[in-house]
Amino acid sequence: MIEAVDTSRPGRLVALGQIVGAHGVRGLLRLHPANPASAASAVAAAGQTVFLRAATRASTSSAEDARPVALLAAQAHGRMVLLRFAGVDDPEAAAELIGRELALPERELPPPAPGEYYAYQLEGLAVVTAGDEPVGTVESILSTGGNDVLVVRDGAREHLIPVIADVIRRVDLAAGRIVIDPIEGLLEDR
Repeated sequence: MIEAVDTSRPGRLVALGQIVGAHGVRGLLRLHPANPASAASAVAAAGQTVFLRAATRASTSSAEDARPVALLAAQAHGRMVLLRFAGVDDPEAAAELIGRELALPERELPPPAPGEYYAYQLEGLAVVTAGDEPVGTVESILSTGGNDVLVVRDGAREHLIPVIADVIRRVDLAAGRIVIDPIEGLLEDR
């Protein structure tokens, strides 16, 4: 059984990763971070209240279906992060959490550095060319290891836009848009 902790109105939750398996016999869990470049310390701090929720396609949601838990430890383990939660002390308790997402209230995320954005902030933004031609809307972000890729939809069409300096010209969160300068062949099916 997981210990509940006080969580007075956490607001919007942001997914930090998904629990993909148990580790060992003491209730540790393996988390696949949403940002594979994240260190364990970037996931959450020991003693912090985090939220577990059913995995969703959206990277943000309200806390309605989320369960608060106390995070006792988080440590890097290769490309994964090992987590220990209060009240999860054996493989059976850990197995019940596999497939859940780990989330934090948006207000608890550290501010990104200038010129950097959290992936969830880009979802839903309009994408236009430098000539102001609409391309579509950011549906999701793929992390490929080398660079992120925006999955942009315009009706039935899907465009994969690499997040690289040669393509992304401006991200304007306030205006809700991303301006791109497509490299040759990027938007050929238009």
